[in-house]
Amino acid sequence: MKSIFSFLFVIASLCISNSASAQTDTSAAKAVVSVVNLTCDGDMPTIKKQLLNQDGVESVAFTKRAGGASDFTILYNGQVISIEQIRKTIEDTPGCDDKSSKPYRVKKEKPAKTEKQ
Repeated sequence: MKSIFSFLFVIASLCISNSASAQTDTSAAKAVVSVVNLTCDGDMPTIKKQLLNQDGVESVAFTKRAGGASDFTILYNGQVISIEQIRKTIEDTPGCDDKSSKPYRVKKEKPAKTEKQ
């Protein structure tokens, strides 16, 4: 009976150890992306929704539209989605006024250093 408990303890310890190391290995990348050709205040939420629908994108925040542009701060898992895929998602987003157009363009992106969570 004692050997069964010892065996179960070892198995449980291994499971907890693997789970803990998997959680500490999770890293997120952060990028600030400037988007232009924004014509109304509905453009930023439209782009944010498209980004949040992508696997690997964890959060999106944006600045108020100024001069037809806004900066988006995107927290994402670089092992799931790349900055190039994020750029493509933004530029493939239909306009909020005309769903047949794709007016948004990424002016620049600045990947920030990886953060441990």
